[in-house]
Amino acid sequence: MRPVFLVSKTPYPGVIHIPVLSIRFLTPPIDFSQYDGIVFTSKQGIEALHNYDVEWKELQCVCVSEPTAEHARRAGVANVVAGNGYGESLPDVLGRFGTRKRWIYLRPETVASDWAEHARNEKGISVDEAIVYETVCNADSGGIEVPEDAVLVFTSPSSVRCYLERYALLDTHTVVAIGTTTEKSLPKGIAARTSAETSVSSAVKLACEIAGADKK
Repeated sequence: MRPVFLVSKTPYPGVIHIPVLSIRFLTPPIDFSQYDGIVFTSKQGIEALHNYDVEWKELQCVCVSEPTAEHARRAGVANVVAGNGYGESLPDVLGRFGTRKRWIYLRPETVASDWAEHARNEKGISVDEAIVYETVCNADSGGIEVPEDAVLVFTSPSSVRCYLERYALLDTHTVVAIGTTTEKSLPKGIAARTSAETSVSSAVKLACEIAGADKK
């Protein structure tokens, strides 16, 4: 079986982890009493709120995907709905609640989708934004040997960017992207397979299937 490498912030069982990402949490002042609901596009947004009062857990919660929604439930949020894994689905999800609700989007410093602007301008939905974390490249992630026959799993545009700061993508590598946004962030000419669901488990499953099939 070809070796499978996961390029991400956190490891996953059964594959080799390249920890290219680090998260730096921020604590801007947020008055959650001014909002009807809260929006998350990653579990890091949820983890950032451990630094805040628990009152945010009483708000209606909209998450970009079911894995993020499950993370919110484990954090104690009762009312959670999920999109299809892509930011572009969120305006329609928010639209189900009407246009009188006021939402706060807890986001990273850099975002890959302009869904919030679309929700405001095209749907007439009130969405404020607060930057509660930033993704930075991990300075200690170099030095891992990546063989020529490796299968590489990328979990975000940031994982692609930080990987390329320290490693090379070879023609002999097979690339799996967690979603189309991550796929589009790859260098020009690099082909990738996209997992059926926008989750690490789905991407790793596809990578392991490729790795096993190619060695039969």
